[in-house]
This record gives sequence, structure tokens and C-alpha cells, in this order.
Amino acid sequence: MKFKGIIPPVVTLFDAGGNLDLDLNRRYLELLLQSNIHGILLTGSSGEFTSLTMDERKLYVKEMIKTVDNRVPVLVGIGHTVMKDVLELCAHAEENGADGVLAVSPYYWPLSEDQLFNFYSIIAENTKLPVLLYNIPSLTGQSLSVELVKRLVTTHPNICGIKETVSEISHLRQMIIEVARVKEDFMVFSAFDEHLLPALMIGSAGSINGTAVFVPEISVGLFEDYQQGNLADAEKKHQKLSLLMEIYTLCPSYFTSMKEAVHQRWFSEKAGHRAPFDVYPSDLSEKVSSLLAEAGPMQNQGKVDIT
Repeated sequence: MKFKGIIPPVVTLFDAGGNLDLDLNRRYLELLLQSNIHGILLTGSSGEFTSLTMDERKLYVKEMIKTVDNRVPVLVGIGHTVMKDVLELCAHAEENGADGVLAVSPYYWPLSEDQLFNFYSIIAENTKLPVLLYNIPSLTGQSLSVELVKRLVTTHPNICGIKETVSEISHLRQMIIEVARVKEDFMVFSAFDEHLLPALMIGSAGSINGTAVFVPEISVGLFEDYQQGNLADAEKKHQKLSLLMEIYTLCPSYFTSMKEAVHQRWFSEKAGHRAPFDVYPSDLSEKVSSLLAEAGPMQNQGKVDIT
């Protein structure tokens, strides 16, 4: 499976009582699919996998894969601190028709390069699915090095790509160029929205970026502009994405702000949250509203009902 383009790391929506709302999530995915996205990531960081039980994760993944119904590739985040549970989530994703898995390294304890190699090797050896590595040192406490990734891809053919949530574009450049020397079709996805255009210019496969969960058409349009050589239009969209990155500064749990944006744009229901994330700045809604207004008109603006 070759992944490319814009793959929103979707938020997981709850009702006002903090319960998993499968119907609302189905409606949400339908809205994203209308924007011609190139894939979907379930239960990633923005998907708040740390707030879900194992049973909830499995139910949600199963039902959302059914909703997508092969219209775009589906990646499933299998992050967990327990190896057995990682493998259980991986097997569940495979059994239910996922197209690949995204594996973040264990967080809390620091791991050596050999321990990280062992962790990812166990995953790769226990699934037939394509495996994307997930490098997010701001939350795991350590970065996946280029040398580690080269070692992994030369050992395990199904390790096919990486999501890079790193601030340094130079790290992206090194990962793209150096890993391609040992695995030509290795896919590197940027995560920060402001990296989308420059990362494409140095060979990235696309982006798994946060603003795509509530304004997917901007990133999709930028990607398509770049593919068609329309750099002037791509630059305009890049500037809008850079502005929208302020969404991550409005609340320490940035998915809280992203959920607010999703609801303000598309749903009449108030965004639901789970403790401890049900406590957030009192002016969050106002700030999200101002940011969306500053970004300008968007396609499918306003509340819609998908049944």
C-alpha cells in the first residue's frame, strides 16, 4: 500500500457526557471525505487514544473503518505502553480491514536505540500490514534517529514510512534523503502544517497534519496545487495554514481546541470532553471562533447534517 497526500489525524468525538458518540463520528468522517482527503488516521495523538479504553478503541476503529468503506486508505494508531496491548490493537486493525498502522514508541521510560529497534521489530514481525513509525519527541521524550530508521527498514520490509512531528525541517530533510538511499519507496509524512509545502519540495509523501481535521480543503488544495506546479496558489494556502497553527497554542491539550473548531464549523452539538480535559480556558470557544474567522471563508461552511 502506497500512502500519500493529506491524511487527517482525526479527533475522536464525545457527547456532552463524555461518552463515545459513534454516530457523530460517522457524520464527521463523511464531512472529511467530502473534501477529497487522501486517507484517514484513527486513534492517533489528536484522536486522543490515551482517553479511550481498549474496548472503546476497538469498537471505534471497527465502526469507522466500516464508515470509510474503502473510499480512502485507513491508518490506525496502535500506541500503548504495554507491548501485548500494542500487538492486540495491531491484530484488531488488521482483522477489521485497516490499510496500515501507525506506531508511536513507548512513552514514560526512555529507551535505548536497541530497545526501540526491538519494539518496532516485534510489531513488524507480528503483522502483514504496512507499518508507519511515529516520531513525536515532544510527547515521548526521545526522537527516532535516521540511523535507527535505516536499520529498521533494511531489516523489515513492511516498515514503509514515518510520521515526523518534529520542529526542525532539517531533520525531515535528512530522513527523506538518507533513508531513501536504503529504501527508495520509504514515505515521510510531515506533521506540522507550516512544514507541508517545504517538505513536499524536498520529497515528502504528504502530511498528517492537525488543521486538516477541521479545514481539510486547505491542505488538500495545497497538495494538489503543488502536484500541478501551481506554486503561487500553494504559497497562499501555506500562509493560511501557518496562521491556523495558532490553534495548537490555545490549550495545552491541543486536541481540545481542534475539537472545538470541528464543532464550530460543522455541528450544532457542543463539543464533549473527558476528564481531565473537560477543564479548559473559558475563552477557548471565542478564540477558536476568531481564528476561524481570520482564516477566511471555507468550503462547506456552516452546520450540516449527514445522515
